[in-house]
Amino acid sequence: MANRRMLSKSICKATKFLKMPSEAQNLYFHLNLSADDDGVVEAFNVMREIGCNEDNLKILVAKGYIKVLNEDLVSYIVDWTQHNSIRADRKINSIHIELLKSIIP
Repeated sequence: MANRRMLSKSICKATKFLKMPSEAQNLYFHLNLSADDDGVVEAFNVMREIGCNEDNLKILVAKGYIKVLNEDLVSYIVDWTQHNSIRADRKINSIHIELLKSIIP
């Protein structure tokens, strides 16, 4: 996993994003920071690290920013490719790549 991540200003400065509670926005930033090169992240771990409750994840899901892939809260960041583009020779496939492919072709 990379040590650097990018965030698209067009997403993070949009009214839809800014209308969310600051806790949900904070969770989104931390999920992006912790995601692997495919945009997959274990949301439960991130929520524990930052002391966030599951309601904020539900807000991100309802607004279409995150798609939860399984009951363990493994999640996909929907706008991942708009935030980050990774050269093919540097990309490391997600350990959850098969789960991702089965839900999001």
